[in-house]
Amino acid sequence: MSSETYHVRAVSLPQGSDPVDVWVVDGRFTFHRVDGAQTLSGNFMAPGLVDAHVHLSIDFAGIGKAHGDPTLVIDNAQRHLKSGVLAVRDAGYVQQLALDGVDLPPMPIIQRSGWLVVPEGRFFPGVDVGKHTSCAELNARVHEVGDAGISWFKVIADFPDESRNLFTAPLNYPVDVLKKAIDEAHARNMRVMAHSTGPSIGALIEAGVDAIEHGMSASPETVRLMLAHGVHWTPTLATVETHLRTAEAAGLSPAVRQAWSARITASLREAMNIGVPILVGSDEVPHGRILSEMEAMMRHGMTPTEVIDAATRVGRRIMGLQLIEEGAPADLVTWEADPRLDLGEIAKPKTILAAGKRVLTEDEVNA
Repeated sequence: MSSETYHVRAVSLPQGSDPVDVWVVDGRFTFHRVDGAQTLSGNFMAPGLVDAHVHLSIDFAGIGKAHGDPTLVIDNAQRHLKSGVLAVRDAGYVQQLALDGVDLPPMPIIQRSGWLVVPEGRFFPGVDVGKHTSCAELNARVHEVGDAGISWFKVIADFPDESRNLFTAPLNYPVDVLKKAIDEAHARNMRVMAHSTGPSIGALIEAGVDAIEHGMSASPETVRLMLAHGVHWTPTLATVETHLRTAEAAGLSPAVRQAWSARITASLREAMNIGVPILVGSDEVPHGRILSEMEAMMRHGMTPTEVIDAATRVGRRIMGLQLIEEGAPADLVTWEADPRLDLGEIAKPKTILAAGKRVLTEDEVNA
């Protein structure tokens, strides 16, 4: 029997209670018994984790490589893969990257959104976005991204003014200009991700965006608007918490910080209660540490089961990826202990398969 024919008997996360048997043949799942298959370790399984907001071209881990270096992208992607993250959505390149012709190691599935679309002077100082996009250039940028075969169009929809207050960040583009660009993106079969921390989330949703990234000013009312318009939300809470701590160190009162944090928690709970798709996105967390974002989501009121669901079933559905089902590509991660009882177990994958091929975990690499 081929060394790439496997068998796993494990409880399927996030909702399973009893172990089920699944086999992997020619890189795909089957529930039909296969004699002679190699049994893999692990008592709990999921179809790989999804990190829906990463920046592979940025060195958040401080490993010393230049932003935009293709080898940095590969290194960051490998960090995700070895942690059990089998699919990522890159939420904006610092520079447009070309990996064509590069001899690539095993990588997670990467859905791209192209470079960061933002007007000059309306993003973090020192971040080289490669090219800025004025109002007059926005529609042309949509077609440039579409021509590159990229599936997501990411726009920095708002950014703080001189006050540096993320919660009052004004829009970077007028709503009517954004709506035209969003319509153009949809006509090119792209979905639109909007970076937003300010009060214009409702206007962005009504303009037609498909995804709100960050959304730290979301209210229960705008969350209900998300549901009505089929918008999903990636709250990037570990990053939000970092920025709130920074704001407090710069003079924001602890009471105001706590009030904003409580508002985020209330909006997130409303989203979960009514069925808005919530995704896990680590953003500025060092690559490969999705657990940090999952723990932040728990601090804001989500249960371990809800967080695992967001990181697996919900994320894969939004990205158009299959689960553990007959004939699906065999993306699989197993754990010895139940992450629903101790979310920290997420950082201890026992077995990783990417499209049916074994991937060494960090523990196996370091053994």
